[in-house]
Amino acid sequence: MKNTMLRSFFLVAAIAALACSKRDASAPAPDIHALQAGVDSAANRLLVALRTNNSDSLMALMADDIIIMPPGESPLKGKAAVKTWYDGFLTQLRTTDLTVSDREVVLGDDEATEIAGFEWKMNPVAGGQQVVDRGSYMQLWKRAADGRWLFSREVWNSSAPPVPPAK
Repeated sequence: MKNTMLRSFFLVAAIAALACSKRDASAPAPDIHALQAGVDSAANRLLVALRTNNSDSLMALMADDIIIMPPGESPLKGKAAVKTWYDGFLTQLRTTDLTVSDREVVLGDDEATEIAGFEWKMNPVAGGQQVVDRGSYMQLWKRAADGRWLFSREVWNSSAPPVPPAK
């Protein structure tokens, strides 16, 4: 009786695993190098948009259902909310340098997770001492139906002490 129940359990588990599998077994395996190159290209364009304070270029790389979670703030949901936030950010600070370190990308067929550290140097628009932020982030990239990689989710933290509000 135990063997029959155990076999039944494994049979049901195997069928469930096959049913839940997204990939068609007859489909060719994805080209991991092409996937990596696509994510790297999109991530580099994102960094260029941030380094050049280019809101429109940044928005072009984002999925419509984007969610970002800046440190010390509520999550921002959707492109309109992110654009409003970033445009407000640009009224206060301008990027002068942004470097990424210890970058790791975990690839799937249509999703990629990027984890890295950063150092972000910014000058206050109103003048004053340069702000340097350091921390780490995790981003989720999704491949759109047309093959483009879009920035879909991000959470980041800051290892630097908070900047006191301007008086």
